[in-house]
Amino acid sequence: MNKKKCFKCGYWNKWDALYCGLCYEPFAKRTQKERPAQANAAPAAQAPLLSAKDLLLRAAAVAGVLGAALFISFRLLSPSAQNESGSAAARANRFAAKTAVADKLLEDYTAGKEALLARMGAKPEPEGFGIAGEYTAELFRIEEDYAAGMEALQLPGPGGLDAAADAGYLLWLETHRYKENTGMEDFSRRYRLLAEKAGAGG
Repeated sequence: MNKKKCFKCGYWNKWDALYCGLCYEPFAKRTQKERPAQANAAPAAQAPLLSAKDLLLRAAAVAGVLGAALFISFRLLSPSAQNESGSAAARANRFAAKTAVADKLLEDYTAGKEALLARMGAKPEPEGFGIAGEYTAELFRIEEDYAAGMEALQLPGPGGLDAAADAGYLLWLETHRYKENTGMEDFSRRYRLLAEKAGAGG
């Protein structure tokens, strides 16, 4: 007899009914055969469990990274670190204002001599090169203005400076002197050629 009797109302139901067709009383737990397919499916593969040693090593590595990050953050944000970086910047730039003026003086000095050569033209007057000559007087004025401007800046020489702390200034000083020397040599060569040309009668 393929019937299932309801234990509550006595109604005979199909043998595989899940609840009574008359009173809707649910029947006993499902048998293994009646369970859904997903219930019988094998559990999903799980990742292998880490050993206690592996867990400790990973935790130590994470803690080390976090600790280093925190140390760097506190170091960078601390007032002492900010003061140190500010002091380094101040050392690197402590002559910046003066060197900027010196660069402008050298630029004006070079431009003044170029203007003098241009005014002399291709056929300069011979008398302009004499001791009281126009070209000589103008050249002396340009040289004196530049020398006075540089003297007023009172830029320190390389002696007594810290090679590490003042590396930026020392490099500027070397570069500035190189520009001065090469500029003077170029101007002297061109000025002398014009003087010789004027002396030879053009």
